[in-house]
Amino acid sequence: MASYKVKPSKPVAIFGAVFGAAILLFGIFSGIGRNNGFIWLWVAGGVAIIGFNLWAAFSERGATEVVETREDSPDSVR
Repeated sequence: MASYKVKPSKPVAIFGAVFGAAILLFGIFSGIGRNNGFIWLWVAGGVAIIGFNLWAAFSERGATEVVETREDSPDSVR
């Protein structure tokens, strides 16, 4: 069984990090003066999105999924 690691392209991963930064800033600025758990959850989600996308963009092992093919599959190349 062969397996292939699939990475997103750098522009897509960087766009995802920028989107995560927008989520982070929205969470911080909309939560000014409030101290509830949802704001902290929102900020943690933004940080996680930024970290995951930067890892996928710049790490050599930054594969986001693994595709496995079986030898007896009709789509496999012989």
